[in-house]
Amino acid sequence: MNEFAKPKCVDLRGLAPERQAALLREQYVALKGTGASLRMQVDAAWEQTYVMMIESGYRVSIERGATTLALDVDGSTPRPGAQGAHSLAAHPDGRIYANTSGNRVAIIDAASRKVLRHIRTGESPSHLALSGDARHLYVANAGSNDVTIVDTATDRIVASAPAGRRPLLPCADPARDLVYLPSGPDRRVAVVDAAGKLIATIAVGIAPHDIAVSPDSRWAYQPNSGAHSVTVINARELRVAGEIAVGAGPGHIAFGGDGRLAYVANTIANDVSVIDTANHEVIATIPAGAGAHLPLLGHGGRFGYVANFASDDLTVWETATHRVIARIPVGIYPHFFAISPDDRWIVISNTGESSVCLADAARLAVIARLAVGGAPAHIAFDPDGECAFVACEATDEVAVIDLSGRKVVDRVKAGALERN
Repeated sequence: MNEFAKPKCVDLRGLAPERQAALLREQYVALKGTGASLRMQVDAAWEQTYVMMIESGYRVSIERGATTLALDVDGSTPRPGAQGAHSLAAHPDGRIYANTSGNRVAIIDAASRKVLRHIRTGESPSHLALSGDARHLYVANAGSNDVTIVDTATDRIVASAPAGRRPLLPCADPARDLVYLPSGPDRRVAVVDAAGKLIATIAVGIAPHDIAVSPDSRWAYQPNSGAHSVTVINARELRVAGEIAVGAGPGHIAFGGDGRLAYVANTIANDVSVIDTANHEVIATIPAGAGAHLPLLGHGGRFGYVANFASDDLTVWETATHRVIARIPVGIYPHFFAISPDDRWIVISNTGESSVCLADAARLAVIARLAVGGAPAHIAFDPDGECAFVACEATDEVAVIDLSGRKVVDRVKAGALERN
C-alpha cells in the first residue's frame, strides 16, 4: 500500500480556528497529488474551522459525531488566496468596479470593456458595495482593517475609516449613506457614514459573516456562523434588538423584496431558515444541499435559490410555500451566482473548475458551461442586462459573457491598464 494513501490523522484540539485552518492548508499543500486522505481531530471550535475551510473551497466533511473533520485532498478545489479580482459592483451608468492586485480597485467601462483607471485603496481590498443611490463606493480592506470610501461622481477617495479587524463584506444601507462592516475577530459590526465617520460599533455573535439591511432600512440582520444565530440590529437606533436561533453555521442572508421575510443559509445544517421580520421568528426551514451558503431571490420574488458549496448544485424553492421544486446541478464549488435583470438567466461561478454555468431560469436547467479565468467569483451585469461580468480571482481578470449568445466575448485584465 502506498504510504501516502494511508489515512493521516492530525490532532487540532485546543487550537484557535484560524490556526486550525492554517494547519489544514499546509497539510493540503504537502499531500496534494498523493492520493492521501486526511482526518482532523477537533473540539468545540470546529464549526468556525469548517466554515472557513468550505468558504475557501476545500472539500471538508464532518464525521464521527462532529469530533472529526475529513479533508478530501485530491478532490478539493480551494481558492488560490490571490489578491486578484474577486468582488464587483455595477454602477447604473455602466462602470464596473472590481478589486484587483496592488491594493487597487479597477474601473471598467462596460460598453468598451476597457479599464479606465485604478483607485488606490487600503491593504488587501476584499469586497465592494455601492450606496443605495450609487453616489459612493465602499471598499473593505481586510489587510489594513479599514474601509475606503469613493465618490463615484469623480472616482476620488473621500475618506478612509477604521472598520475592525479583517472586514470582508460591506453592506450599504439602501436609504441612508451608511455602511455596515462585520469583523469576525472582533465579533462586532462597524457602522460608518459616507464622510468616513465611525457612527457605531455593535457587538454581535461568534464569527459574524455577511450582513444585510432590510429594504425599508428598519433592521440589519447579522448571521453569526459560530453562534448559530442571527443578531437583530435596530438600524434606526443602531443597537441590538435581539437574537434569533437558526440552523448551524449561518453565513449569508437575503431579504425578500418587501422586507417581510429574510432567508438565512446555514452552511453546517445544510438548510435555509425563513425569518418573519415582524416578530423576528423562524417560521420555516427549507432543506438544501451540502454546504448551503448563498441565498438569493429572483427579481419577481416568486422563487428563492441557494448555492450549495459542497454538493455542487443550486436548490430552488417557491417563496409562497417554502417548498423545494428543483435541484440544479452545476460545476465544482459554486461560490457565487446572480440572476439577470430580466429574470431569464441564472449565472453561476464555479470557482473549483474555472467555469461559469448559464441556467435557464424558466426551465431550471443549465444550458451552457463556459470556460473563464481561474477562480471565478462575484458577478455583475451591464445596465441593459445583456452581458454578465465575472471576477476571476486567480487570473486577475473580469470575464465578459454575452448572455443571448451564450459565449465569453472578452477577458478584461483588471490589474493592468489597457491601452488602445
